[in-house]
Amino acid sequence: MAPTAFGVIMGVGGAGSLAGALFAPGIASRIGIGPTIIIGFAVSPLAQIPLLLADPGLRWQITLAGTLAVQLFWATASGTSQRSLRQILCEPRFQGRMQATSTTATAGARPLAAAIAGALVLLVGVRGTLSVGALFQVLPVVLLLVSPVRALRDMPTPPGRTAVPPARQGGA
Repeated sequence: MAPTAFGVIMGVGGAGSLAGALFAPGIASRIGIGPTIIIGFAVSPLAQIPLLLADPGLRWQITLAGTLAVQLFWATASGTSQRSLRQILCEPRFQGRMQATSTTATAGARPLAAAIAGALVLLVGVRGTLSVGALFQVLPVVLLLVSPVRALRDMPTPPGRTAVPPARQGGA
C-alpha cells in the first residue's frame, strides 16, 4: 500500500473517532451505557475480518478505511462511556490512581503483546497472527456480556463521597 493510501485510511479512521466522541453521549442515552461499552468491544474483533481478507487494491483500501472509521467510532464512544462510568464509581481522591492503573495495564501490556505477535508471525504468518489477535479480542466481550455491565442503562448515582481536600496553593 502506498504511504498516501495508508495516510488516507488513517485519516478516515480518525474522522470516525471524532464522530464517536461527538455522538457518544447521545448513543449512551439512547441504547444505554452498558450496551455502548459492549458494542465498542464487540466491533473490534469484527473489524479484523476485512483486514484478514484484504488484498492489494483500491476496493480493499476503501473497505479498510470504512471499517477503521466504524471501529474507531465505536471504540471512542465506548471509551468515553467507560471512563465516565469509572469516574462516577471511583472516589475523587482515587481518580488519579484509577486512571494511572488503567493506563498502565493497557499501555504497559503493549510491548509484551508486540513481542509475542512478532514471534507468532514467524510461526503462523501475518494473517494467522491477526486471527489470533481477533480471537483474543472476543474475551472482553464475553466477560462484559456475563457481567452486570450488560444491564446498565443509565449512569449510576455516585456512592457517598468523602470530602476531597482543596488543592494546595503555591509549590509542592
